[in-house]
Amino acid sequence: MTRPTTFELATSDKLTGLLSADYFRYLLRDELLPAAQQRDEPLSLFLLDLDGFMELNTQHGRSCGDEALLAVAAILQELAPPSALLVRYSGDEFGGALPDTRVDDAFSLLEELRRRVAALSLPCANGVTLTCSVGLAGFPGHGRHEAELVREADEALYLAKVSGRNKIALPPSDSRMITKTSYYTATQLERLSLLAKGQRRNEASLLREALDDVLKKYNDRLKA
Repeated sequence: MTRPTTFELATSDKLTGLLSADYFRYLLRDELLPAAQQRDEPLSLFLLDLDGFMELNTQHGRSCGDEALLAVAAILQELAPPSALLVRYSGDEFGGALPDTRVDDAFSLLEELRRRVAALSLPCANGVTLTCSVGLAGFPGHGRHEAELVREADEALYLAKVSGRNKIALPPSDSRMITKTSYYTATQLERLSLLAKGQRRNEASLLREALDDVLKKYNDRLKA
């Protein structure tokens, strides 16, 4: 992807090295979305907020907070595909754009991210469990323009926060079963993750296969 050689504002976050918010939204608006429209490809956008980060910062100090932010940024960089754009919006809020990625596949990736964040061990905050809430929206289903997608992802993030935190949510207008952390136990999700890795498939395809089996089992009742 060709990047502009000059930009009026900072292009990267000083602490994490991720994109700055202004530069990220510029690239999303002027490069990624036009490319997705031209190629008729999907694109997923997510916003991530750390749960309880203010308390962590207050109780264990700013340096510990910075350590947590760097750890989360490292997980994002490790899990995201090479084509992804990752951003630190401000404070403890991150985000990303995943070109040519459907919402259900993005959900599987973000579910792994959510688990990895919850498993973080911070030496500076012994005994503290860090979790994250994530809002996810997709082009073109949830919006065709940058402002629409960001708004939808932000509404999804708010839903994840108010419905219990430590989960991934879609915009309120989307009622698909994909919000797995709202319906399945932690044990079921862990076993699903292990099965997906063992079969070298994504979790969304396994869930679709299971749903197909259920529909076939009760096919006679559907015809009634």
